[in-house]
Amino acid sequence: MSDIDAIIVGAGHNGLTCAAYLGMAGLRVRVFERRGMVGGACVTEEFHPGFRNSTAAYTVGLLQPKIVRDLNLYENGLRVVERRVQNFLPLLEGGYLLTGAGRTEHEVAKFNAKDAARYPAYQAQIRRVVDVLRGLSLVAPPNLVTGDLTVTVRELAQFATIGRRLWQARGLRAAFQLLRKSAGDRRSFHTISAGCQVCTCIMFAYGT
Repeated sequence: MSDIDAIIVGAGHNGLTCAAYLGMAGLRVRVFERRGMVGGACVTEEFHPGFRNSTAAYTVGLLQPKIVRDLNLYENGLRVVERRVQNFLPLLEGGYLLTGAGRTEHEVAKFNAKDAARYPAYQAQIRRVVDVLRGLSLVAPPNLVTGDLTVTVRELAQFATIGRRLWQARGLRAAFQLLRKSAGDRRSFHTISAGCQVCTCIMFAYGT
């Protein structure tokens, strides 16, 4: 394999994206996949006779706009179909949560009216943090293990910049709570239903 510069194991969406960027940089790349199809979590498969579903393509909203542009995904056939609802979450004790824009608050109110009243404020809090962190997703994180004090100080300054952005967005406290705790510890709701608590934890974990 002397004619290969890079080997990527796994032809999922991340592996294929890496291969594309390496290829555009002029490297000779070979991708290996054990399955008979590529795409990883973005494929649609029959999980039960007559029922087909995408494993994780519903999270396409997390796809970086820069990647879409760089790989000309729309020109190559990408079409985003928005779901009418975000999630249908059945509960073991009966009932369900049907989440989505304009309906989640009402659904949570079926279990706890106080939690439903707190939901918009929680969403606004998370959105302030997300708006800051989204802008950092393509930036290399600070490296504090350099062995060079000057470089370490410069890297620490990046943390200060991130903290300042979060402070200006009124999201610094929320960011610390969000990043330091598990989804179970972080949940803002105190719903009566244990099943509802599990479902909300699952929602908080999406995209992490």
